[in-house]
Amino acid sequence: MKTFAKYDFYIQLLILIIGIISIFTMDNSFIGGLSFHFIVGISQLISYIIKLFFKEEKSILFIIYGVFIMPIWISLLLLVIFKSQAYNLLLVIPFFGVYYSPILALVYIFDAYKFYQYQK
Repeated sequence: MKTFAKYDFYIQLLILIIGIISIFTMDNSFIGGLSFHFIVGISQLISYIIKLFFKEEKSILFIIYGVFIMPIWISLLLLVIFKSQAYNLLLVIPFFGVYYSPILALVYIFDAYKFYQYQK
């Protein structure tokens, strides 16, 4: 558990830095912004799902992160599955997520740091 917390924090921090660099290195700033969301978001989603199965008590930041980020990934998955049937309805959630997910990424990194410190 302690090893996972340590690796998770440093990997998430490294991926956040790579995501920020990707914004500035892409030719089209819109594509760079999307790459940031997917680079950082997918790694945090995997880490979040792994942490869900831990027996430790979940922090309030962890719960807030899940409440706000899981609807984005679920709606993106449903968009891929159903394509055009519910396009307008399912596109609203990821659209709002574009604005608040960078803040949630920082919240997740902070929570990973607190979890790492708790495991020491």
